[in-house]
Amino acid sequence: MFENLLYQKRITTQLKQELIEGSLAPALLFSGPMFSGRLTAALELARILCCEDGKQWVCQCNYCCAHRLLSHPYTVLMGQRNLIPEISACAELMKSDSSDKARLLLIRSVKKLLRRFDPFLWEGEGRKLAKLNSVVERMVESVDSILPGNQLPGRGKLRELLGTLVNDCIEMQKMLPKLLPIAQIYNVRHWAHHSAGKNHKTVIIDNVEKMLDASRNALLKFLEEPPANTSIILIANNKSILPPTMVSRLRNYSFKARSRSQEAEILRRVFKEEERSGLKEFFDSWQRGSSNMNIAKQFVEQVGSGNLMMPREILEIRDLELMRDFLEALSAEIRDRWKKAPSPEHRRFISKLKWIRDARFRAEILRLPIPLVLRALYNLMGDP
Repeated sequence: MFENLLYQKRITTQLKQELIEGSLAPALLFSGPMFSGRLTAALELARILCCEDGKQWVCQCNYCCAHRLLSHPYTVLMGQRNLIPEISACAELMKSDSSDKARLLLIRSVKKLLRRFDPFLWEGEGRKLAKLNSVVERMVESVDSILPGNQLPGRGKLRELLGTLVNDCIEMQKMLPKLLPIAQIYNVRHWAHHSAGKNHKTVIIDNVEKMLDASRNALLKFLEEPPANTSIILIANNKSILPPTMVSRLRNYSFKARSRSQEAEILRRVFKEEERSGLKEFFDSWQRGSSNMNIAKQFVEQVGSGNLMMPREILEIRDLELMRDFLEALSAEIRDRWKKAPSPEHRRFISKLKWIRDARFRAEILRLPIPLVLRALYNLMGDP
């Protein structure tokens, strides 16, 4: 059990013990920093709860085979997560590695996005899904063609297929709601209470901080009375942001950040990556083509030139989630520039990262207007 969750021994030991004792709570909170394996743990727990033969990752029961491909109909994925860097990295790996392991890695990364568009979650919003029908069909066809055991097309055709798959995923990612809609909470509650079958059902809600207040209230009712044979797993970066009324209904599992050496080992084992030693650094490198990275680069360049006018794209940021994405891209851009500088100023680098964290705190916790927060950050960055 949990063979694919690396360097989180305390968490895996606790979960294994509760599974053996039959004391696992119906509503769980997996909290902790990004890249600590929370979604991996949630998906693996969903598989184990359905397994009928031994619980090991290599189990060949029908349930485990479906779970490894993230195709099991009684596991639901919801919530915002930017999966494009992971999908892009897995697609690149497959260009040089056609093993079943590399194929499964890519398939799972794509399915982490695709499963968030299960039709029942979007009931009542048929028009939005209709726009994606052709994209979804093409993605499913692409995934089927690279299933373990299938013969892959030639090198040129494979590269073309992988490029199309990544582009289709980018289109899907754009349609993923920034904040989890209340309608999806209602839909998953109805599904959990009324779906047929005796299989164990698992609902995984990613980035649970990113919800409207109305959605949180609807979720509270779901947590108070979860249906029998159902597990609800919430994933959060920061437990302290969640309302106490929600946290009190959950059993918390605090994931710790892995060490640099542990992250380097994961990158070597999973992606055959030798140059980078950090997961964030690695995945940020696959985000370079995004609009946020371009805006962050423009932001830093205009600050450096002494231009008092912020980039127009920054002035248009009004949504809290958009601001979070921009600040993450800005942090990555500053780290890159610091590493490449011939004589990097460590103190200045640390100050800039602190200012970015402070800006997020002012917007998220103090609820200050986002344009005001970003203007203050721009001015700070420009001070000599």
